[in-house]
Amino acid sequence: MKKLWFAFIFLWFSSSAWGITGLGIGIRGGMIQNYSYDKLDLIPAQNKDWLKEMPVVGVHLKIGTLRIIQLEGSLEYAWKKKQIVLDQNIKADFSINDLSFNGTAKYMFSFPVLKPYLGAGVGIHRLAYGISNHTYSVYIPEDQSQMGWHGVGGLVLSPPAVPLEFFVEARYTHIPTKEKVTHFTTILAGVTYNLP
Repeated sequence: MKKLWFAFIFLWFSSSAWGITGLGIGIRGGMIQNYSYDKLDLIPAQNKDWLKEMPVVGVHLKIGTLRIIQLEGSLEYAWKKKQIVLDQNIKADFSINDLSFNGTAKYMFSFPVLKPYLGAGVGIHRLAYGISNHTYSVYIPEDQSQMGWHGVGGLVLSPPAVPLEFFVEARYTHIPTKEKVTHFTTILAGVTYNLP
């Protein structure tokens, strides 16, 4: 009986409804906009504007399941470092890093060359902070790993007879960190090479 169940499950998932329509690998890059994290209130207000933009780079794997649904896994790294002014005009180097692994499901609207899409997913974020000044001590929040969710919208350009796809994407990320919430918007662009 167990063999029948295994055969049924195998046939179900290998049917055309679940067939993989394409795999692709690619690179991406962009800018995080309006990074907000309440634990960073320890930074004097005049220093916070530099967090409004933060570069991000990454790689991704596209898994086509159904014609209209794509699954995507991505590994991304965002960082920023700047000299800030603390109390009593003391200068220090402050750095912030976000290493994330994200999984996203995208609904692709069926158009031949330009394909808009909407999607949602989850990510695991390693949030790390650092401050360096040899003569001044300041409390800095602990590094932490947190799970967050995101929503995406974008546009894919698929030129005919070319194994490359180009995309632009906007993503809103919400991470329920220990105190309150980390949230930001990311603008991304990238290219995917569709494997034969």
